[in-house]
Amino acid sequence: MLIPSPQDFSFDQTVKSHGWRALLPFTWSEDAQSLEYIYAHSSGTVCIIKMSTPEGVLSVDCEIEDEEVLGAVRQMLQMDILLDDFYAYCEQHQKLASIPPLKQGRLLVSPSIFEDVVRVICTTNTTWAQTTSMVARIVDAYGSPHPTNPERKAFPTAQQIAADTLEGFSTKAKLGYRNASVYKIASDISAGILNLEELRTNDFPATDLYKRLLTLPGVGPYAASCLMIYLGRYDRVNVDSWARTLVGKELGRTVTDKEAHAFFEEYVEWKALVYHFYPWAAR
Repeated sequence: MLIPSPQDFSFDQTVKSHGWRALLPFTWSEDAQSLEYIYAHSSGTVCIIKMSTPEGVLSVDCEIEDEEVLGAVRQMLQMDILLDDFYAYCEQHQKLASIPPLKQGRLLVSPSIFEDVVRVICTTNTTWAQTTSMVARIVDAYGSPHPTNPERKAFPTAQQIAADTLEGFSTKAKLGYRNASVYKIASDISAGILNLEELRTNDFPATDLYKRLLTLPGVGPYAASCLMIYLGRYDRVNVDSWARTLVGKELGRTVTDKEAHAFFEEYVEWKALVYHFYPWAAR
């Protein structure tokens, strides 16, 4: 099926906005310029969603073609995010002028906040190679398999993880100190104590949303700032070693976390998008 896209939407820029495309159950083909996601449909069927733009129009192939799949695609590609105000801001700043013509500003995210929370926790205090391995183990151990391609599995639900014990989860997922945090979040969702999806649907002030994210086990300032971006809030930068590298090369010197944060202060409510799409000298 073909999906109408906003005029300012770029499939390529969205998919390549950050590293999620390299984490299961996403699979990115550079040669085919296509993105696949193994999706657990509410009907119980696991299907493969394949996204591409063969003729400049977003094309989606899936065994199931319904509103749920359409919604998942629009969610993953942030197609309903409005960028008019951000683009107007960029046009007033010479360093950001390249962003609107490239149709940048959207980030690849997961269909559920739970999945994004788990992914972000798996990026903390570790290497990217270890992150990809941690996420792969979670998917392999708990994800539902595709009916005709069982080695390909969907990202597990909180209930699938919570059905195991903490000891069992720790043995299979091997997340180190993160085991308890991920298992606690999954268990609270499964028990009805925690509803992460309300963070998407409720119009919390940015400060309140940030504070709510910080209450999640294993989510500190860095992880909460990442999650704010995926929820469409951009006034905080997820400063890490890569951010320090980019800012340091831009300024021609080594910088601290504090100095990296200071670099973005002038960009007020757009700090996070500027971080992701700034024309960095290091790139």
